[in-house]
Amino acid sequence: MGAVARTIAVFFLLPVFASETAVAQDSGSLKFEVASVKRAVGDDDAPSFMRGGPGTSDPERITYERQFLPRLLNAAYGFDFDQMSGPAWLGKELYSVDAKVSRGTTKDQLKIMWQNLLAERFHLKTHIVQKDFPVYELSVAKGGPKLRNSGEGPVKPDPGFPLPRPGEKWAISRVPPRNVRQTFRNYSMMEFIQQLGWPLSTMAGVGGVALGRVVDKTGLAGRYDFTLEFAGYRGPGGAFPLPLPDGQTDTAPTLIDALQQQLGLVLREKKAPLDVLVVDYADRVPTEN
Repeated sequence: MGAVARTIAVFFLLPVFASETAVAQDSGSLKFEVASVKRAVGDDDAPSFMRGGPGTSDPERITYERQFLPRLLNAAYGFDFDQMSGPAWLGKELYSVDAKVSRGTTKDQLKIMWQNLLAERFHLKTHIVQKDFPVYELSVAKGGPKLRNSGEGPVKPDPGFPLPRPGEKWAISRVPPRNVRQTFRNYSMMEFIQQLGWPLSTMAGVGGVALGRVVDKTGLAGRYDFTLEFAGYRGPGGAFPLPLPDGQTDTAPTLIDALQQQLGLVLREKKAPLDVLVVDYADRVPTEN
């Protein structure tokens, strides 16, 4: 784990410099109520985990146990691991963080709190460069999308496809020998892309390995109900190129073919410039309090 992450810089054109100063001051004041940051030493078999924070069952406490610094950088900036660069020890040293979060803190505010914490305890200094990365672009096929607008008539599950449980928007099942069947309800293209690609924090895509970075080029702004069936697991080309036992054959197309045939969408591999977070300096032993 020697490379990693991506930061997104957003610049606002504000009418007066005083407003810019106020924004900077507000960002600098966003901090955890209490935070302990320690270098993790000792038993290599000790558990490592992350839990808590806004949107979880424990929104007012963050616990990261035995995590590499790139994982903390990801929490602060949201960059993927292969969009970070820095000293080799970044992927060797483990840290434990226990922090109290103010009630009502948003996820965006939490990121700034992480940034301020890393700057304070690790004396972190970084800069951004750009590098070309492989991505997948999702666009509409020539014949147009084959998607049903959500809410147009009663929701009827397709025969053989799983029906999402109450309160859930998608469901998955597998059909021998290795087909994946999915049902999506009230889905935007951005939500669908998050299913196709990785979220870094979970890294395992539904139905197998995540496809990778997927960029939305469909121009579709609505919400849709649809089903999808493909063979194998999510990966480049839609399935691992592993032979099936006993001469079995797939009964569904690969993911890329299924997207075009069933949804009228095209997935193409491209190269795109993305930001890379370069760690210029960080203390190997952080300030604990």
